[in-house]
Amino acid sequence: MDKKLIIFNYILLLFSIMVFGEYLINFANYSSVFIVFLLFFILLALHVFVIGIICNKEKIYKQNIKLYLILYIILLISLTIFIERPDFALFDAKYIGTYASEINLIPFKTIIHFLVDNVNLGTKIYNLVGNLIALMPLSFLLVLLNKKYETYKGQLKVLFITVLLIEFFQFILSAGRLDIDDFILNIGGALLFFTILKKTKLINPIRHLFNSDLNIPKLTKYILLVLITIAIIVMDVLFIIDLNTDRNTKQEHDYFSSYEITDNCNGLRKVEMGNYNLYIDCVDISFTDEEDYHFTLEEALEQNIIDLNNLNKYFKIVEFLEDATIYRDDEFTLFTCNSSKDIYVGNKDMQYNGECS
Repeated sequence: MDKKLIIFNYILLLFSIMVFGEYLINFANYSSVFIVFLLFFILLALHVFVIGIICNKEKIYKQNIKLYLILYIILLISLTIFIERPDFALFDAKYIGTYASEINLIPFKTIIHFLVDNVNLGTKIYNLVGNLIALMPLSFLLVLLNKKYETYKGQLKVLFITVLLIEFFQFILSAGRLDIDDFILNIGGALLFFTILKKTKLINPIRHLFNSDLNIPKLTKYILLVLITIAIIVMDVLFIIDLNTDRNTKQEHDYFSSYEITDNCNGLRKVEMGNYNLYIDCVDISFTDEEDYHFTLEEALEQNIIDLNNLNKYFKIVEFLEDATIYRDDEFTLFTCNSSKDIYVGNKDMQYNGECS
C-alpha cells in the first residue's frame, strides 16, 4: 500500500508541475496573482506531508524533505525568473547594454527609496517584504534536512550561493537587476528567521512534527489526502482551462492599434488625466475593448476602460526598474512611473531615459 501511495504521489506531483510549467511559459508575464501560485505549491507540499504521515516511516520522511526542497526551488525560480518578468532571452544585447548602468552596490539605497519615497504600497510590499521572506523557507528546510545547517556558517554558505545563483540566472536570462539590497533582504530575512528558531528552541519540536504521524487517526489521514488531492486536481484543471481559453483570447483579441506620426510631430504631447499625466511621443493609438468598441488611448484611460492596475493584461512586461515599469506591444512601448503614475507612450523602439526620476 505504501508503495502505491508513493507512486501516486510522484505521478500527481510530476503532472501538476508539468501543467504549472506550461502555464508559466505561456502566461507568466501576464499574471500577477502570486497568491494562487503560492497556494498551489502549498497544496503540493501538503500532499507530500500527508503521504508521509500515512506511511509513517523514517525513510519516507527523509525523502519528503527533499521533495519539499524541490517544490520550493521550482517556486523560487518561477518568482525570480519567470512570473511578471520580461520575455527572457539568453544574453540579450540590449539588456546587457543597460545592465551595468543600473547596478546598485550602495547598501540600503533601494530599501530607503521604497520606505521614504512616494511609491505605491503594492510595489513596496513586493520589493521589501517579498525579498525579506523569500529565503525563509530555504532556511527552514535546511534545518530539517541536516543538523549541520543548525549553525550560522552552514546557513550562510547555502543562502549566499542561492542568492548568487538567482542573480546569475537573472543576468543571463535578462530577467533582473543586480542590487546589493536584494542580498541584504534575502539573506538578512532568512538569518533573522533562523535566529528566531534557535532562540525559541523550536528546531527540535519542528523536526519532530516532520518525522512523526502526529497521532492522527488513520481515517482522518485518508480524508485529508482525498481533500488535498481534489484541490490539486481542481487547480490543475483550472490551469488547463485557462491555457486553452486565455491563450486563444490573447492571440485573437488585439486591444491596440497604432501608427507612427512622422509629419508635424513636435515630440512629447502632454495630456492631463487628473491625478497623473499621459505623454504621447509621435504615435496615434486606438483601443478596442472586449465588446469591440473603439476609443482613443486618451478616452480609454480617462474613462477607466483600461485597467491601470492590470496593464499586463494588454502588454508584455519588458522590465522592472526602480522607478518605472516598461511594457511593450508589437507596435509601441509604454512605461508607467511607480511614484507619480505618469504614463509615457511611444513607438516600439522608445527607450526609457529616466523620465520618471
